[in-house]
Amino acid sequence: MIEPIYASTEHKFIIQSYINMTLEFVKDIATPTKYNNYLEVFEIIIEYHNGYGKGVRENNFYDWIMIIPINLSVMTNGFFAGIETKRNATIIRSYKTILNEILQETVDKIETLEMTNE
Repeated sequence: MIEPIYASTEHKFIIQSYINMTLEFVKDIATPTKYNNYLEVFEIIIEYHNGYGKGVRENNFYDWIMIIPINLSVMTNGFFAGIETKRNATIIRSYKTILNEILQETVDKIETLEMTNE
């Protein structure tokens, strides 16, 4: 798996926590094949984030550090919608609620970050 570029150690901790929780929920509910398909799209998000981050300037710093949380949230909610059945609907809805709360916490933490030269 491609490693994201981080703005700072704090940014790395915030993003890794969000990624780990999201991947854990998806892996728990998906078949191995669907999980691997999910990871393929996840890699595209990381590639986009890393490519955008190489040319980051102060005026688009916030846009860059929000790429992973926003895109990962949208992708995961779409993935959950695609695999939801009557049998797994309760757990998926629970995961979606928890992930939305974690996303808000993640965004709140990211909003306090400032551009550094780490």
